[in-house]
Amino acid sequence: MSKNNRILRSQQVLNALISVVRPYLSLDLQNTRIRAEDIIAVLGYASANRISTDAACHELQEAPSANRLREVLAKALPDRITLQRALNRILRAQTPRFVKKGKRSYYIAIDLTLIPYHGECYEDENEIMRSTAKSGTTHFHGYATVSIVHDNQRYVLALRFVEKGESMKTIVAWLLKRLKSMGISIRYAYLDKGFCSVPVLKTLQRRKLRFIIPVPVRGKSGGVRTLFESASHKTTYTFKSPKYGQLEVAAVIVKKYSKGRYKRKGARWFAYAVNRLPKSVEPHQVFEMYRKRFGIETSYRQMNQVRARTTSRNPVVRLLLVGLAFVIFNLYIANRQHIAIFLKNPVQPISKYWLTLRRLARTIAHAVENLFGLADAVFRHSRFALS
Repeated sequence: MSKNNRILRSQQVLNALISVVRPYLSLDLQNTRIRAEDIIAVLGYASANRISTDAACHELQEAPSANRLREVLAKALPDRITLQRALNRILRAQTPRFVKKGKRSYYIAIDLTLIPYHGECYEDENEIMRSTAKSGTTHFHGYATVSIVHDNQRYVLALRFVEKGESMKTIVAWLLKRLKSMGISIRYAYLDKGFCSVPVLKTLQRRKLRFIIPVPVRGKSGGVRTLFESASHKTTYTFKSPKYGQLEVAAVIVKKYSKGRYKRKGARWFAYAVNRLPKSVEPHQVFEMYRKRFGIETSYRQMNQVRARTTSRNPVVRLLLVGLAFVIFNLYIANRQHIAIFLKNPVQPISKYWLTLRRLARTIAHAVENLFGLADAVFRHSRFALS
């Protein structure tokens, strides 16, 4: 959407998606008439409708056949490391200019998302992680990301495929190194409680970063529960690990009353490991600061709204679909910000113009439908009748 044009058209959105993906996604297309732009368009349609690429090819009249596209894509895609590098270049290209200038520091969040996987590994057992049962399986493909929050807008900056047995310390160090290469200064780092371990805490302390990480509460007594006193307070807590030794960190204990919200009653306790926290910051403020991170978790839920589905066992294909979902999400955030700038003094109600992720996905799907056309529905049995 240009500065002089307030109308966001479907073809513009599709062109924006192709223009940001095509220069960095190297597809080795040989002995085929299928273009890289066609593949990106079909993948965008599948993502927008949360369907498989096979279903997308069947719905689009002039699109390549499902079998042919699958064969071409499998041969054209690079290896996983090369693809991951390409996806990170795309995410870097989507980073707003004001972030790249490095004139200020930002709140960042590092998280790990697990997508359920049903089946055997493709080539290597390390492709599949094990975790608590979800969606009828304990097998997952893991993806770690780092994001920033600016003016209530969330931007995904880097993506990493996580292998089985890979330490959280290695993942955090890799993502922080990625931020450093982009010249981004960190104001506060928010991490999920799954990262709360001695190696990760030592890594963050060594880099002299300010961080807030929830401390897992395990068991019915002992551990961090010994710090749950009469009121919220600041203290210290010692982590003990048979393998990595002991580490004492500053801690904040917060007592919150549910007051009937979420069908809960009584008080709840929250414990946070913190570092370099200003003395003026009160415990209840730490609780509110960490709530910023839930905006990051929202990006994961919205990513799944624009993630194409697949039955492929190939982790490279699955990484491509997850990466493309984050690219579409960043595209949505960028266009939403532009519209918000234009509508500072809207003449008509803002609800008529406001852009949702679902609406942006529909514009992509509409543009692809115009490009390839929609196939007619064919029923196997004649007894079906529509009125």
